[in-house]
Amino acid sequence: MAQALNKTKRRIASVKSTKKITEAMELVATVKLKKFKNKMEANQFYVREIEDIISHLFGVLGNEEKPYISQGKGEKNLVVVINSNLGLCASYNSNVFNFVNKNLDKNKDTLMTIGIKGELNYEREGFEINKDYSSINDKLDYSDVIKLGRYLHSEFLKGAYKSIKLVYTKYINSLRFEPTLVTLFPLNREGETPSYGYEPIYDPNLKTLIEELVPIYITSSLYQKLIESTVSEQASRRTAMENANDNADELIDKLTIEFNKARQAAITQEITEVVAGQQE
Repeated sequence: MAQALNKTKRRIASVKSTKKITEAMELVATVKLKKFKNKMEANQFYVREIEDIISHLFGVLGNEEKPYISQGKGEKNLVVVINSNLGLCASYNSNVFNFVNKNLDKNKDTLMTIGIKGELNYEREGFEINKDYSSINDKLDYSDVIKLGRYLHSEFLKGAYKSIKLVYTKYINSLRFEPTLVTLFPLNREGETPSYGYEPIYDPNLKTLIEELVPIYITSSLYQKLIESTVSEQASRRTAMENANDNADELIDKLTIEFNKARQAAITQEITEVVAGQQE
């Protein structure tokens, strides 16, 4: 009986010790979620403005002059896939894995992985993988994103790939996020020709503006999607740790009741043995 009591007592101590870790992880995830969510919301306005400018410029250009809107000469598509570097974030990574397996083709798509979890998984799945920027989401340094944007821009212009796409996790709310596929190149910016009542003046000229702004747009869009995926990751991790804490509380209550029942039974048995001894 004493052995059973000690075993239950050790289990309670073990669960309490684990709960301290999950509580700390929930706190860290909450702080990071707030930090990156503020970044995401602040960057959304900038990205929307860049998109509007690009749409406007393409709307003004004649159809025969529009660059970036035709598929590249390459045989495969390059797909940038964003996963996490760490685990314990519920179904965040597995949802992206399932999405990639359903929507991409090993024979037609080359993957550029961002996040170690994705790199390990897609290697096992047999995809052709580019690992050059695998750890870019470790610090989310904008200068690293600029390098990635320039690389994708140059690869498309030289015709290395048919198209360049991005798989990221779209943040809807703190409990809901969806893997999403967007096309970076070729651009889909067939905007309507704006009407101002006067002829706008572009300096130096439209084509030069587009050539200068497209890399900025791609970099800004990449940065926004990386932040949004990070927000989704932290929200998923916070929810997972919150559920772990709730489960720990339930288990502690259950073990405590079990411990008290066993202790009560042991005391009752001891009293019974004492009374029986006196009667003899």
